[in-house]
Amino acid sequence: MPQLLPERKKLPVPDNGDFTFSQIFASIGGGLAGAAVFAVLTKGTSASVLFAFLAPLPISIVALGFGLRHGATAGLIATGLLSIWPNPIFGLVYAFLVALPALAAAYVVSGANWRGRELVTSHAPAWAVLAAGGAVAAAVSAAVAIAAIRFGSLDEALNPLRARAFMAIEDLIRTQELGDKLDASQLSALVVFAFPATLAALTLFSHALNLWGAGLLARASEALPRPWPDIAQEFVLPRAVAGVFLAACALAYLGDLPGEIGLVIAETLGLALAMQGLAVVHVLLRGTRIGGVTLTVIYIVIGLFAWPIVLFTVVGVADAAFSFRSRKQAAQARRG
Repeated sequence: MPQLLPERKKLPVPDNGDFTFSQIFASIGGGLAGAAVFAVLTKGTSASVLFAFLAPLPISIVALGFGLRHGATAGLIATGLLSIWPNPIFGLVYAFLVALPALAAAYVVSGANWRGRELVTSHAPAWAVLAAGGAVAAAVSAAVAIAAIRFGSLDEALNPLRARAFMAIEDLIRTQELGDKLDASQLSALVVFAFPATLAALTLFSHALNLWGAGLLARASEALPRPWPDIAQEFVLPRAVAGVFLAACALAYLGDLPGEIGLVIAETLGLALAMQGLAVVHVLLRGTRIGGVTLTVIYIVIGLFAWPIVLFTVVGVADAAFSFRSRKQAAQARRG
């Protein structure tokens, strides 16, 4: 990954001047594109779900390339369009799961300028993912809490999903002749309980990938407001994140609404810590003959099976305690 430049310029949050015609068209185009990509979800197919993973990209591109105010305008346009069609709920989901987290991440990577000074001067990639993850976890937790209050309990709120999951799992068990090995009722309850947290983690994953892609595009067009960071070296979460993650894991065992919210926080922070674990592996493998091959195998295995990402969450938690990359740098300095 590219290294940081020796000196980083102190730049304000990019706005590139007033609302010119090009910036207005960029805001409108970003809003239209964002709405179109997210509206594909109405088809309800697997392909549409995968395509909807690109929903944060137009907002991120506009926010990084033209400024936060223009990114926010694009988000408002997309939210308004989706509220008209398909419906207001769709617009709200877009606003809180796509637009706000994307803008929060763009604000952070731009330095988080507040009253003339930058609040984020180092570890911007990690803080950006944390900002997006915090927004996503808060939105999903609030939605779960509102649903539980409206229906009287979390179980009642999840019953429609549980019924659908039960029928799908029961059909799978019957087809594969696994009746004596799996209980459809228990498995469907577990799957549905984990659904909000898994949704939050996948949404954060989408934001991280789209922010990276938008950054590459802004860099290629020379619109990026600051030098491209060494992501593997810069992705260092605050140590408190590991502690909150472990506490959320413990809270998840309580079940019901507190456990559901704990699981949402645990999966979201767990994915962020997994990214830190992968960053550690990137740095430790630098300069080795098998580095490129090893990383390729790692990403293929994660893409095929998904669950190995948990191993890198463990690495991320360990890195919070032992700072593996700092130790490597110190060792290299002593040898140099």
